[in-house]
Amino acid sequence: MSEPRSTEDVIQWIRQQHESLSPSQRKVAEFLLHGGIEVIHYPIARIAEAVDVNASTVVRTAQSLGYEGFPELQADLRRHFLRQARLLQRLQIGSQQLIDDLHNEGDQDGHILTTVLRDEIQHVMDLPQHVSTRTFDNAVDMLDNANHVFIIGLGASFPIALNFGVYLRYIRPNTTVLTPGIDPIPAQLTPLKSGDLVFSICFARYTRETLTTMEFGQRKGAKVITITDSTLSPAAKRADLTLVMPYRFRLFGNMIGTYALVDAILAALSLRYPQATQQRLESLEELYETFDLLTKSDE
Repeated sequence: MSEPRSTEDVIQWIRQQHESLSPSQRKVAEFLLHGGIEVIHYPIARIAEAVDVNASTVVRTAQSLGYEGFPELQADLRRHFLRQARLLQRLQIGSQQLIDDLHNEGDQDGHILTTVLRDEIQHVMDLPQHVSTRTFDNAVDMLDNANHVFIIGLGASFPIALNFGVYLRYIRPNTTVLTPGIDPIPAQLTPLKSGDLVFSICFARYTRETLTTMEFGQRKGAKVITITDSTLSPAAKRADLTLVMPYRFRLFGNMIGTYALVDAILAALSLRYPQATQQRLESLEELYETFDLLTKSDE
């Protein structure tokens, strides 16, 4: 049985294995190669009907390509097309997947709220399969040992980066969130030097400015950590340590799982310095009271 070299190479792998497949399996392979992004949510029966083969042939095609079954092959195709998909296509695909999930619940009274929450819970629970405790601990150590931490996440990743930076400053003040729209990102990187750390949050479609920031950090002798969707993504190739959060086609992408991951990092760091963190929070509360920033609950 053949084994695919990487999930990133799935299209090339299918082409390479084409001649080793049976005639009916080749028909399935050609449909997957030329069917475009739509094939990533076709059920087995629909593919079998489209190419006039038995459903079992579709399954055997996936197995001949080195997969346990067709869902695993389809998952790799999904990841491949995700890197090329435009936002509208992602929305359409994510919506179709959500409709399929609702239909598969087996409960005619199933509600979209319940389905989405169940999906999010499962996504978070699956996180340890992608981020080992050793990798997680290494990330915490690197953040702890850095002289200064520069956090970057642009586009949809910016709210996560900002939230992470705000709370990380309570634990270790030498933290900067690179913020678009104030100074140019390169100007904010002026203080970066050896011994610092760049922490990036970067998912497909990968922003050039984030990747360039990571490259600059490595040239300056800084360590680089990234949260990204694959160990073979452009961000991972520019990082010293990669935390994988597999991307999904949902409109809201990876936000909840990524928030959970950075929350765990913050928790691990705060437990290392409980007194210092408490003192900084108390000082912050005093400043809030001095400036009368917050409204009392009984007002």
